[in-house]
Amino acid sequence: MMMRARLVFFGVLTSWASCLLGQNETDIFRYSFTESLGSARTMGMGGAFGALGADLACLTGNPAGIGLYRRGDGSLTTGFASQKTRLNVSGQFGDANQISGSTTNLGIALTYPSVNPDWPVSTLAISVSRRANFNEKVEIEDAQLGNSLLDVFLGQAQGSLPGDLYTIGPFTSNLAWETFLLDPDPNGNPTSYISAIPTGGAYATKKIERSGKLNETNIAFGSNYQERLCLGISLGIVSATFDETAIHSERPQIDSLQLNRWEFQEQLNVEGSGINIKLGMQYALSPWLRMGLAYHTRTRIAFTDEYSTNMRSTFKSGESYDYNSPLNRLEYVIYTPSRAMASLAFIMGKYGVISADYERINYGLGNLRPTALSGPDAYDFELENKNMASLYGLSHCARVGAEFRIQRIWRLRAGAGLETSPFQQTAGIQTDSKRYTGSLGFGCRTEKWYASSTYRRSWFERDIYLFDPRLLDTGRMSQVHGMLVVAVGFRL
Repeated sequence: MMMRARLVFFGVLTSWASCLLGQNETDIFRYSFTESLGSARTMGMGGAFGALGADLACLTGNPAGIGLYRRGDGSLTTGFASQKTRLNVSGQFGDANQISGSTTNLGIALTYPSVNPDWPVSTLAISVSRRANFNEKVEIEDAQLGNSLLDVFLGQAQGSLPGDLYTIGPFTSNLAWETFLLDPDPNGNPTSYISAIPTGGAYATKKIERSGKLNETNIAFGSNYQERLCLGISLGIVSATFDETAIHSERPQIDSLQLNRWEFQEQLNVEGSGINIKLGMQYALSPWLRMGLAYHTRTRIAFTDEYSTNMRSTFKSGESYDYNSPLNRLEYVIYTPSRAMASLAFIMGKYGVISADYERINYGLGNLRPTALSGPDAYDFELENKNMASLYGLSHCARVGAEFRIQRIWRLRAGAGLETSPFQQTAGIQTDSKRYTGSLGFGCRTEKWYASSTYRRSWFERDIYLFDPRLLDTGRMSQVHGMLVVAVGFRL
């Protein structure tokens, strides 16, 4: 079974060569590392909403919150997201920015009064929420490498006949052979090769552009018992898209070489769909104190991806060559880890609320599996799952938020959050790897309609192997995600 190659990946992995096997722990982590997005109100309170309710964002957090509805509700939250990336690779820096649109929540809740006084109202709700944005750019220009990426392809090709390179390296060394970046060794050995950059190293430019999103459609049912106990359940239907274009280009540091410049481009397109279940409860301990508990099952996402590469070379003689790899299509399944959440909310009467959430997730429990139709001889991803368990571990997330009532209809909101590093202490991570968030928002609420606006910002650092570890040391990537959203809703 042919597995796709991958040159660029985030986190601490093995060497670049191990990525030639295909999907890896980075894929699992990408779809597990979600954010506390939702309505403008919940985002304004830092996502700390697990003990509160009557908001459509409850469907992605604690679905018991919809048991607090007394009237129907419909709302839309949309806006813009920005991603700023800064790289430091061996003292060489790169910066990139990207802005994209993002609808974080859209939904409707319908209430059904009951003749049973113990269960006065039940609510059926549906919402579509953004769980993660994958839009980003990563760029660094003219990084000085002691060697060349062609050395990696050269090592892959050595010992094989040219006619066998299509089987051994259909996405890498075979393209280098077809574009004259690898040539026969002058000693006459048919299984030995030389590189077009045999010595002196290269100046390398790496540009990566990613786009995509992780959305979740939730269908939930909730109710409350005697105005004290709320119970809720939500069925989550997940859809994911991820596209990546990575371009690695080099020019020799030695001017006397015949090669002018060469470029290696990778194209990856991924689509997936999956399902999960969320359970929640809330209880009013007193008129001023509420607690909440929620559990999210593992999400099973079935993916299909298509991967291809292209290589181009230009020489000082004016000759240029261009060659495409075959298109590789793969199907596989990712299981993201489950989540558990506990919450408290202090009700300050007509003055507002203060709330706090604690969330626990063990990223090391995520894993890759073959599809059910792959057959008994399918690749079992045992190595990738072991890497996931050894690199990633238990992460704790704390969120706090407040909403203050100003006069009769105006609200002021603020929130903050901290998620500890998702990596094991033994993984050798050089960066702090914690994720911090902060938010500020305001809103207007009447008996029939409401409107809100929120600015949310998160920032974190990661180790990065932007180039093969044999070419340049581990780098540091700092990312800042900003989001400005507005919301409008109506009571039904």
